[in-house]
Formats: sequence, C-alpha cells, structure tokens
Amino acid sequence: MVQEPPITYTNTEKLAIYIAALLGFMFDGYDLLLTSFVLGPMASYFHVTIATVAFALTLVLVSSVIGGIFFGWLADKIGRRPVLFITIVVYAVTTIAAGFSTSIPEFYIYRFLTGLGVGGEWGIGYSLLNEAYSEKTRGKAGGWLASMYVWGSLLGAVTAGYTISTFGPALGWRYAYYIAGGSALVLVVLRLFTPESKVWLRYMQYKREGKLPPGYEARSSIVDIFSRKFIRYTLFCTLMAVGYLFFTYSYLSFIPTYFGAFYKIPVSTYTQMIVIAELVGIVGYTINGFLSDYIGRRKTAFVYGILSFLAIIWFLVEAEAKPTFTTIWSFPIFYAYMAVYFAAGFIGQFGVWFGEHFATRLRATGSNFAFMVGRGLGGGLAPILVPIWVSFGNLGIAISIGMLIGAVLQFIAIFGLKETKGTQITPI
Repeated sequence: MVQEPPITYTNTEKLAIYIAALLGFMFDGYDLLLTSFVLGPMASYFHVTIATVAFALTLVLVSSVIGGIFFGWLADKIGRRPVLFITIVVYAVTTIAAGFSTSIPEFYIYRFLTGLGVGGEWGIGYSLLNEAYSEKTRGKAGGWLASMYVWGSLLGAVTAGYTISTFGPALGWRYAYYIAGGSALVLVVLRLFTPESKVWLRYMQYKREGKLPPGYEARSSIVDIFSRKFIRYTLFCTLMAVGYLFFTYSYLSFIPTYFGAFYKIPVSTYTQMIVIAELVGIVGYTINGFLSDYIGRRKTAFVYGILSFLAIIWFLVEAEAKPTFTTIWSFPIFYAYMAVYFAAGFIGQFGVWFGEHFATRLRATGSNFAFMVGRGLGGGLAPILVPIWVSFGNLGIAISIGMLIGAVLQFIAIFGLKETKGTQITPI
C-alpha cells in the first residue's frame, strides 16, 4: 500500500465536531428529564394515570436500542456526518409533534420515533470524536462530552418548570416539547457545518481503490462485532453498559419518590438536592475523563468502581439508619447520594474506551450496540426490580441493592476490556 499523508484536523474542524456531538448528548439528557417533569400535567390533561404516561419512557428506551443498532450500522456504511444529521432531525420533528398529541396512543408513537433518533446519537458522536482527537486529549474531551447529559437534564427540568408555571399545566407540557424540539432545530443547522470523519473517509478511499486487506470487509458490521476478533469486546462493553445503567437507573428512577414519599421532603427542597447532586456528578464525569488520559482507561475504571462500592455502602448504611430530615445540609443520606452521583462519573470514559476497541469499519456499530443494549436492559430492568426489593426494608435499601448489583456487573466487565490509552485511531 502506498504511504498516505497523515490524517490531521484543524482546530476549527475539531471544534465543529465537538459542538455537534456535545449538543446531541445534551438533548438526550434534556429529553429524559423533560418527560419526567411533565408526567403529572399530562396525566391530568388526558385523564389517565401517571403510570400510563410514564410508559412512554419505556418506549423511548426500547426504540433507542433499535435506533442505536440501526443508525450505528448506517454510520459505518454511509458516514458519520449524514447519519448524525438524520438522527437530530428525527429527534427535533418528533419532539415538536409530541407537543401536538391529541391522545396517549399518538403520544406513544411520537416518543417511540424520538427514541430512534436519540439512540443513534451516542456511538456516532463518540466515533467522530475518537477519530478526530488525538490519543493525548481524547479522554478529557470524552469526559466533558459525557457530562453534557447531566447539563441537558438540568436544562430539561428548568424548561418544564418554566412552561408549566407560565402557561399552566394544561398547556405547559405542550410548550415544553415545542421548546425542546425547536431548540434541537438549531443543532440541525449546526450539523450542516460538521465535517465528516477523515479517518472514515480514508477507509472508504482504500475500499474504492481495492487497498483493503483480503476479506477485510466480507461481512456486515452488525455481524462482524460478533466475529472471533471482536465478540469479547462487544460482550464486555455491553455488560459494562448494562451494569452501569442498572446502577444509575436504580437511583435516578426512585430518588424523588424516596425523598418525597418516604421522608416527606417538599418537592422544591428535594429538587434542589437533586440539582446539587447532579452538579457534583458533572465533576465526577470530568475528572474521570482527565484521569483516563493520565493513568489509563482500566486504572480509572478500577478507581471509579471502588468509589462506587464505597458510595453505595454509605448510602445503604444511612438508608438502614433512617435518619430524620430537618435540613438539606444536616441530612446524612444527602451526602451519600452526592457520593453516588460522583461515582456515576464512571461513564465519563465509556464512549472513548468502547470506541478504541473497534476498527473504523464497525466503530459506530459496536459502540452503539453495546451502550444502547445496555441502556435497554439495565435501564429497563432497574425500575421493574427495585420496587420488588422494598420488602427487604424500605425503598432506600431497595435502591441500594439495585445500585450494588449494577456496580458489581460493571466492575466485572473491566476485566474483559483491554487498556487502550495511547491508541492511535487508523482507517484500518
């Protein structure tokens, strides 16, 4: 093969890629919290139970798995840039449409379609980042990128709070979706200026010119992630995602209920507690990314895995003690909760670490498959199983059991992945 010039990106190109991926992650978190905050107003408007409306959250999880696998495969086939454009258009249009829903079944349809777009964002955005950023800065960039999910969730809560208080519950939930979808249209415009991955373009050049090794692309990327060379990474990346999402959804799904119903803490007060904890979580995400560039991906995972166990045990001890709530800062469970949120920064290196295990021809497919299947299984099972475990004592103990199971799974997965610090991303 003729020696090709090295692949480089200008700072402007890297910034454009980063902004495009960053805002996509933000809208993922934005969408989840937005829906969570409008469940009550929507239930009242359509005269159904909150559980009926909340089923839309499950639909988004299910469709995000489908969208993740399909759009990941498509991004490896036709390019990262056009597929990212498609996914954000799907998200924007269907989110706006959800605000016009005239029935719950219609709302379900729009939310299912939204999930398809959301599912495509994760692995494709990280594939672009992996292929544009050097091995020296990739981890830091990935950690901050992952934290945008939390920033998005905060923005979703603020948006829903504003629209419901300004327009009233009957119209406020509609305006929340109008604003969310309309804001995403800005990202549609920005992605018109997002450059394509030069690593992927070079790979496609080799393919057209017949320069690929014999049999290098004999199978579909969806099949190839289960080939002898990659199946180990596919399975252990998926296990890590299942564990992490089981861990996080165990507390994300029930902390408001635990604080509100069990401790009788006012909504405004526990909302403040959740916001503070999320800000602590952002620090955890960011530090994880920095550490992964300095001490390595596996060592960082071990550090955060141990921190997860310590934080969960602390939370469990406090849940068993059942302390009396007087103020936020004198409530010991709140400190344990912040520690849990910091340890959840474990995910800060997922996108970079996962992507470094897969070849360019299947990077988006492998990354999206692992994370979105993990999201569907872990995120889907935790809300079902945690309420069953309340019989062991109280909701706090049940949450702790769920977090502990998830933390064990994600810790086991570390041993199946390799150290990829310093990996240079190449076309082949």
